[in-house]
Amino acid sequence: MAKGPEPGHVVAAVTGMLDAASNPLLQNTLLRALRRTDRLLTLDLSGVTFFGSAGVTALVWLGQHPEAAGKHVRVVATSRVVTGPLELTGLLDRLDVSGMPTGADGPEQPPRR
Repeated sequence: MAKGPEPGHVVAAVTGMLDAASNPLLQNTLLRALRRTDRLLTLDLSGVTFFGSAGVTALVWLGQHPEAAGKHVRVVATSRVVTGPLELTGLLDRLDVSGMPTGADGPEQPPRR
């Protein structure tokens, strides 16, 4: 975790696989990050190589946690590894997601002939 560029801003960078085995550690890290900020938490998922249902669950948990009340959570997602599951679950429209990969703003269109 690192302090962001502004007061009250904390950045938590997550790397590797977000699966059931890593979920307890992820939730603990997210809770610590929430407690360190009074305004904005940026969750940087640009280094994530696998984003399964445990990752989705962690983001839902984060948004519903009492420590998140009154705080803004921003998610940085730069690959379809993360944005794909968020899109499938409807979270892409409910979360503040930035840094999205090209073509991640909607379903892929079939090639024209």
